[in-house]
Amino acid sequence: MKISQQISQEVRWALWLTLFYILGWTGFAYFSPTGRGILGFPIWFELACIYLPILFTLAIAMVVKCCFREIDLEGKDES
Repeated sequence: MKISQQISQEVRWALWLTLFYILGWTGFAYFSPTGRGILGFPIWFELACIYLPILFTLAIAMVVKCCFREIDLEGKDES
């Protein structure tokens, strides 16, 4: 795969993850039911500020491990 294609793929992954995080945070923060969560915080806070970041940390780790590749930006040969 060409370097420019790899960079484009990584940029698309980063943008999609960012959009999903923003939509998830907004959805949980503004459209969650009222009440208390498992930890005693309001349910919207637990979903938007505790569980969603943990979920996305795992999702980002998986995407970085599976989809991102090391790219030599120096242009030097390894031989």
